[in-house]
Amino acid sequence: MGQAKILNAVGSIGGVASAASALAGALGGDLPGDWQSSLRQASYRGVPFGVLAGEVTFGRKNAVHRYPKRDGVWVEDMGREARLYHLTAFLVENSVVYGGGGVVGQRDRLIRAFETAGDGELVHPTLGRVKVSALEGHSLERWDTGRYFELTLVFIEAGERRFPTSGTSTGDALSAVADALNAASVLSFAKQVLSAVKLGAAVVQQAVSTALGWYVAAVGLVHDVKRFFGAVSTLAGNFGRLFGGGNAGYSAAAKKVKQSTTVGDLIRNDAAARTAVTQAGSALVAAAGQVSDTATFGAKAQGLAAALAASAVDPDDRIRLLLSLGSYQPDGANTASPIGVAMAAMQSACVELFRRCAVSQLILAVGAFQPRSADEASAMAATVSAVLAAEALRAGDQGEDDVYLQLMAANKAVVADLKARGGNLAAVADFSFADSLPALMLAQRMYRDPSRSDDLVVQADAVHPAFMPTKFKALAS
Repeated sequence: MGQAKILNAVGSIGGVASAASALAGALGGDLPGDWQSSLRQASYRGVPFGVLAGEVTFGRKNAVHRYPKRDGVWVEDMGREARLYHLTAFLVENSVVYGGGGVVGQRDRLIRAFETAGDGELVHPTLGRVKVSALEGHSLERWDTGRYFELTLVFIEAGERRFPTSGTSTGDALSAVADALNAASVLSFAKQVLSAVKLGAAVVQQAVSTALGWYVAAVGLVHDVKRFFGAVSTLAGNFGRLFGGGNAGYSAAAKKVKQSTTVGDLIRNDAAARTAVTQAGSALVAAAGQVSDTATFGAKAQGLAAALAASAVDPDDRIRLLLSLGSYQPDGANTASPIGVAMAAMQSACVELFRRCAVSQLILAVGAFQPRSADEASAMAATVSAVLAAEALRAGDQGEDDVYLQLMAANKAVVADLKARGGNLAAVADFSFADSLPALMLAQRMYRDPSRSDDLVVQADAVHPAFMPTKFKALAS
């Protein structure tokens, strides 16, 4: 077969594969179909070329430390090394596989692609699409090959440009605004009940009754079945991992939780959490008997909200319970007498204080919540912002300027925190499969990362990791 016929038959890695397959067939053998069917047309920045050979350099960035009078060395691992791609390629005029036109024009287009600033997309014959930076290229022209140019191309795996930046800790900002809201709420409560508390025992009894009602509501929430179910996530091993809970995010939890090594530890921890809520509620009711000491009463109200929040290991449950606690509303007083008006004022002031204590704990709970996706972060920001905006509107209508300003600052801090931690996460997409497949297989198929199978089970709400639903929503990448 003449050289011209070979060049016409071979124009890319696909042409090489076809020629090799024909040769193998003539010799009475076949090439493996999986390898041949997986080959892709090579190109860089859309400029196609053929490939004769390829080499990938990979490994770790190791700093080797050598010391005098020591035979061995200490190797310090500095992370994964960027991969290098070496390709022995070629261009052929009017290739029957990829076209391309004149070989000189093909070479010029490839040179322009190499000299273009920034990263580009390399389509590797076996590795597929790779984001790379072009290091250098060589074009060899020979008189005896004519319209066939041989190339040596070197690429390096591209990475994101990341530089050290200074920034404000969004978690610290949440703690600061929650503390400021608590202080402003107690001060506003003191101003509201200053005159009402002077009208006697009936007004004080109204404070006790309101506190008792809020305490009963908190006790009902701490016995919530879903809250206990979420505590299973702290069980060490392969069981607790399937429940999300304290490790809600796909990458990691926002805050680490102490894991229980046994079921007994889990039960004791939960019993201690329920006891803490009961004790905090009893302390609040006792403080309500001396409601004129507004600082103590406010501290006990904050303590009950904090105890309920601490009883929920799962940040999702914590936020759900606090939203329910903040919606507590007792029956109003009916009498129009001066004592009745004072009792109604005391009840309203207590309810507002309790609601704002729950809101301050809700702000802190946002810091423990780890969104699984950008969609979830946006939804949580909208939910909490609506609560804060409604409370700020009530405070503004009543002339509570300090409380209003703290609520607006809290809203800003919540949005900034969720945007910082969840804004860059992947979006949620719909997935559909013909059959029920194991989570491990789906994680490899969807993300090329089998270690994400546990997160996939939580996102899909699967009955069992070996039998995933055929349709579900999960992270797009």
